[in-house]
Amino acid sequence: MTGEGAMDRIDTRAQLLEAIHASWTTQAIAAAVELRLPDLLADAPRDIQALAGATRCHAPSLRRLLVALMSLGLVSQRDAEGFALTASGALLRSDVPDSLSAWAQLCGQRIWATQTRLADCVRSGASARTLGGGSDDFAHLDGDAEAADLFHRAMANLTQPIAAALAAKVDFRGARRVVDIGGGYGQLIVMLLHAHPHLRGVLVDLPHAIGPAVAWLDRQRVGERCEVASGSFFGAWPAGADIYLLKSVLHDWDDKHCMQILRRSSDALAAQPGARLFVIERLANERAADTPHDRAIARSDLNMLVSLGGRERRASEYHALLDAAGLRARHSHALVNGYSAIEAAPG
Repeated sequence: MTGEGAMDRIDTRAQLLEAIHASWTTQAIAAAVELRLPDLLADAPRDIQALAGATRCHAPSLRRLLVALMSLGLVSQRDAEGFALTASGALLRSDVPDSLSAWAQLCGQRIWATQTRLADCVRSGASARTLGGGSDDFAHLDGDAEAADLFHRAMANLTQPIAAALAAKVDFRGARRVVDIGGGYGQLIVMLLHAHPHLRGVLVDLPHAIGPAVAWLDRQRVGERCEVASGSFFGAWPAGADIYLLKSVLHDWDDKHCMQILRRSSDALAAQPGARLFVIERLANERAADTPHDRAIARSDLNMLVSLGGRERRASEYHALLDAAGLRARHSHALVNGYSAIEAAPG
């Protein structure tokens, strides 16, 4: 092997090792959130002893975690003892509108645990939950308020920029009533109601989400303009809306279950002339490549396989599902972070 070829192989090996070792970053960030380091550093730099006392941690070990966070650009060192948040690290604060705090914690804990079953899921085509005797739905959250709260806060973290883009890029002037099906705590509908004061909303989800959602909507100052209803996207949808929203719902399910959901949407749309459905999902490329977008799709796709037996899809696949349910895709609105809103109406 020539000297140039040997160097190329060394570089390739280093890149692969970085990917293999990437798990440490998930755990370091999740640990920082669990220990509340971003919140403790929110107002001003603090020294290691103060942080150790506030977190009840072993100071030398905490310093090692902070050094790791420095290498990720999340904190900076002001002097021998003082540490501060960077702009990137500030996104892990729990109290900022664009927080990723809950999502980081979910990735480091519950998603992490299921990913260890990936090879088994690939062999069988079944999710880790099914392989463990559970079911491919959200029933596991019904009796675990802590898990449900973390899940819905994490979904709100991811939804915030997507909701802002939807509110800005889609014309809602002719609409009056919008229904968010499976909307969790209501981050999507909150952003729409803030951006469009003429709208009134309905938030629909299972009981483990709807109870806390009432307080969430009130804190966001839209409680008087948004009804809440306990229900499932597999059941009858509230009638009489101009807009129906399905964000990050269809990717949770296989095609059979997606068809059941879309047929429910078709029934609701048919009862209201001019009503529209927005399917908000990441759209996979027709052919994957070595790009940030395709890696994000692949990560989410494998997470759907392991977690729920769902999958990410190409635009053509979503169009085919809509067609089979008697709907037609009329337009696709590019949003942010690889998400698009496919606008559909009765065919």
